[in-house]
Amino acid sequence: MLFGGLFLCLKSFEYYEKLGEGITVGYNTFFTFYWMLTLFHVIHVIVGLVILASVYFGIKKEKSNTSIEDVEASGAFWHMCDLIWMMLFPVIYLLF
Repeated sequence: MLFGGLFLCLKSFEYYEKLGEGITVGYNTFFTFYWMLTLFHVIHVIVGLVILASVYFGIKKEKSNTSIEDVEASGAFWHMCDLIWMMLFPVIYLLF
């Protein structure tokens, strides 16, 4: 969760700089895809953080309804976000 929060802070700074330079969704084809793909990933990271937080606080309760399947599913979702970023990062930042 710490690294998810760090990722969101870094992307916020990056988005702030891009918007300050006038680079928006309609700037050109590359940035149209850049904004769509990275914002899609950011949304999934936020959802993953909410899921992980709800599982964490669910486990901390004295009478928890959180099962091991909930923990496994939240971990699987989080790692799916990792895998998506491992594909997006080289395409967006290294190839162009």
